[in-house]
Amino acid sequence: MLIQKIHVGPLQVCCYIIVDKGSSEAMIIDPGAEATTIITFLKKRHLLPKIIAITHGHGDHIGANAEMKEAFPDIQICVHEEDQDMLPYPAKNLSILAAFYGGTTVRSPMADRLLKDGDTLTIGRHSFEIIHTPGHTPGGICLYSKNQEDENPPVLFSGDSLFKEGIGRTDFPGCNQEVLIQSIKERLFVLEEKTIVYPGHGPSTTIAEEKRNNPFVTEVTLHG
Repeated sequence: MLIQKIHVGPLQVCCYIIVDKGSSEAMIIDPGAEATTIITFLKKRHLLPKIIAITHGHGDHIGANAEMKEAFPDIQICVHEEDQDMLPYPAKNLSILAAFYGGTTVRSPMADRLLKDGDTLTIGRHSFEIIHTPGHTPGGICLYSKNQEDENPPVLFSGDSLFKEGIGRTDFPGCNQEVLIQSIKERLFVLEEKTIVYPGHGPSTTIAEEKRNNPFVTEVTLHG
């Protein structure tokens, strides 16, 4: 498995391109903006993009969906069922707020596949389990893969649920900090500690590091 991170948009969203080396099939996680950059990367390397996986429906994570779908009509946009209505509506995906500051509103095509907790997304030889982690949005998800080559550790793409020493914002409509912390503790901190975490913003980390150092979660654990 190859993992390419591209920072996109004003909020520097981490868009990940996951490639199965054997088949050249690819999955794009959170193409939030700069579609031309993402498309150029795929075409130059003759990759076969099969899936757009959306970790949650906020506008900064879905902004390139329409152009990606136009460039690759067979690609499947996949999002958790509880966030599906956020895709085409700027008021729901909160991109309407960016418009007040000179940004643009986002209207994504509707999803081709609605996800639930425990579902699987597959590219080539690699499968990704969907872990529902509500709190930042009702339909927030993480993608977890254990089937790495050469005994490499598992990987988790955590969207805006879990950051390095941080968590996603919980002051937007549909957010709930108590629910998000519960999601992290009960769904993510039970994973193997060596799991590498690739978040929606910022640097990568590990489950072990966050269990020790994440102040938003450890404070609740110690004092909750």
